Amino acid sequence: MSALIDRHQICMWCSVIIVSMLFSCTQSENASNFQGELFIKMLDSPANLQQVNITIDRVSVHREGAATDGGWSYVSTESTGSINLLRLRNGISERIVLSKIDAGKYDRIKIIFGACTVIENGIEARMELDPIAQNGRLLSYTFEVVEGKRTQLTFDFDVSRSVLKNGIIYVFKPIIRVQNTLLSGSILGSVLGPDSLLTSSSTVMTSTGLDSVSTLTDLVTGSFRLADLPEAVYAISIQSGDPRFRDTVLTNLTVVRQQETNVGVIRLRRK
Repeated sequence: MSALIDRHQICMWCSVIIVSMLFSCTQSENASNFQGELFIKMLDSPANLQQVNITIDRVSVHREGAATDGGWSYVSTESTGSINLLRLRNGISERIVLSKIDAGKYDRIKIIFGACTVIENGIEARMELDPIAQNGRLLSYTFEVVEGKRTQLTFDFDVSRSVLKNGIIYVFKPIIRVQNTLLSGSILGSVLGPDSLLTSSSTVMTSTGLDSVSTLTDLVTGSFRLADLPEAVYAISIQSGDPRFRDTVLTNLTVVRQQETNVGVIRLRRK
């Protein structure tokens, strides 16, 4: 009789363990099914400096509808190391986040910066963080992470407005445009002088609402690329880097998501 009870108890325990394991697996599968992926890359616009080197220590996002001091999730906890923002132009970017995250809507992004430096006239100097960035630069931007899919965002730094100089002190006040990468397109082309002459690097710029987007033409090829622009109709302004040539403007350039608007070769006129 005792042996029968023992075997009966063992069977019950086995059943409980199996059910528990199945329940645990189901929970795990559900948890993974309710997640998507967040990818964030960085771009930059030009500035009259040799290098602007920044370090991002952490990035976190805030779930829409959660309390102001709650609902935050880290999506990057490892330092990026030093990144020279001035090399991130004409389509060159730097990945700063690739993370699994719970599906849902988010409305804020916080960036914690580490050490930042600038090089001007061959001299490297430390940049102090502006008070608004000392406890993290807060960006208001609503985006949605969909289960099983990747959400891609772009941080476009405006370095010319982000680096301020007060006497001999450099201050970093990050001005950043956030854009959903998959809902954006780009404008590309090249700038040459008459007879296909290469000019000094020209500045090509446009605006997206209150923000400006700009880049420098490549010194070797004259090519340029304004990346990750929201769908809209644009005008681009080209400021010649060569005093022999006139500035010019192109209008009615339509940008469509995930497509490139190629304006071809733009030839500057002599003054």
